Amino acid sequence: MVLIGSLALRIAKTAPVTSLNSLPVAKYVSVTSEAPKKKNLSTLGIEVDAKATIVMDVESGQVLYERNSHAAYPVASLTKLISMMVFLDSKPNMDELVTIMPEDDGFDGKTVFPTGEQLTKRELFQSVLVGSVNEAANALARTTGGKDAFVVAMNKKARAIGMEQAFFMDPSGLNATNKASARDIALALREALHYPEMRETTGKAAVTMAGKSLNKKYSIRTTNLLLSSDLNKKPFQVVVAKTGTLPEAGYCMAQATQNVQGQEVIAVVLGGASHFSRFQDVKALTYWSFENFEWKNKQARGESGK
Repeated sequence: MVLIGSLALRIAKTAPVTSLNSLPVAKYVSVTSEAPKKKNLSTLGIEVDAKATIVMDVESGQVLYERNSHAAYPVASLTKLISMMVFLDSKPNMDELVTIMPEDDGFDGKTVFPTGEQLTKRELFQSVLVGSVNEAANALARTTGGKDAFVVAMNKKARAIGMEQAFFMDPSGLNATNKASARDIALALREALHYPEMRETTGKAAVTMAGKSLNKKYSIRTTNLLLSSDLNKKPFQVVVAKTGTLPEAGYCMAQATQNVQGQEVIAVVLGGASHFSRFQDVKALTYWSFENFEWKNKQARGESGK
């Protein structure tokens, strides 16, 4: 067992390192940099509580560690990574008002925004990515070509970015038949890094908004506990992240983290054992990756990569 700060890292038995250099490369990075090289060949990886996991270098697409990464599992609200990219792809008017309808409630009966409330698409988008508000995701899908067509677009998006095991039935992730592999989710998060709106929004600890019809204020807090951890303090920064939880899915998480040199790695865990274990797993995997790999060249970045 290795200690990094206050975090105990458990050495895994196997850690295959493969390459996915053919994956789409985010627009804000240089495609000329080489894949990272492992510095310490004696360390094999990290044992985690999750059923499936993967760590991927953002720039090269190289897999730094994986376990059961090709098996499909329910992914709960990690679905929202795809649904919010599809929403942004529609080039929406973010100031357009949307009224929450009864059909936006889904089927869990837990809502933040009551039926009849009006919010802008920008506010709904923020509530989806910060607080994982299900009715907001459903309302955006309904008002972006209709929910059925929106879900079709989600599945097309998934295939276009190489998500081989992914299948979606709803935009919020409440439907347990929404499934993907850990590798699929890493590809989704890697694609999400193309979108400045995704970077900006998932980094918020909270958002506050005022309903236009019911005269109520809503404070939406982040579901990502790692935003307040040392993984979001120098020399590290959380870039894009999403959590997901369902009884069928367990506790899931996907996060891209940047170090002080500008390198970014994605860590995904599916089927975590508890609310807190998924955060510990992602934290451990991220620390291990930055500690045990080295990058020859720095990434070339634009404004969105700062």
